Amino acid sequence: MSEQGLAEGARDLVLDSAAEPGVRPPGGRAHRIPKIRGRAQEVAAMTTWRRWQDWVVVGLGVITVLTPFVFGETAQTVAASSAYVLGVLIALAGLLNAAMSKAGGLELIPAVLAVVLFVSPFAFGFTGVTALAWSAYIIAILVVLAVGSLFVMQTRRATA
Repeated sequence: MSEQGLAEGARDLVLDSAAEPGVRPPGGRAHRIPKIRGRAQEVAAMTTWRRWQDWVVVGLGVITVLTPFVFGETAQTVAASSAYVLGVLIALAGLLNAAMSKAGGLELIPAVLAVVLFVSPFAFGFTGVTALAWSAYIIAILVVLAVGSLFVMQTRRATA
């Protein structure tokens, strides 16, 4: 068969495979992409480095590190050092979760660190340093809410 014959055969295939108006072509990728709408679309769009919950956790960790400086409580070594250590750990856990392509079991790490942050004024005895104690309580609650919202959104996606 000549090259001209091959070209005519290919042209016939292209013409035969052209879709009529209102008819979907059988091949290609379009038939495999599911249509996602609403809340499920929002959850499906959350991939690596895009989940807002992870960035909220990182921000709250940074705020925890900065609170001794903001309130001028750096002289309180136990309170300040617990804020530094737990703030850095929470921020690193948030970055680790942001780097993961799927949210999973590692989301519990910031939640556990938040519980430790909440209990730290009682455990380390700095409830008298009210500014750092209250900031620990509030930031811990916000971290747990951010992580919890991710789990709620995952559950909705599974049932959608």
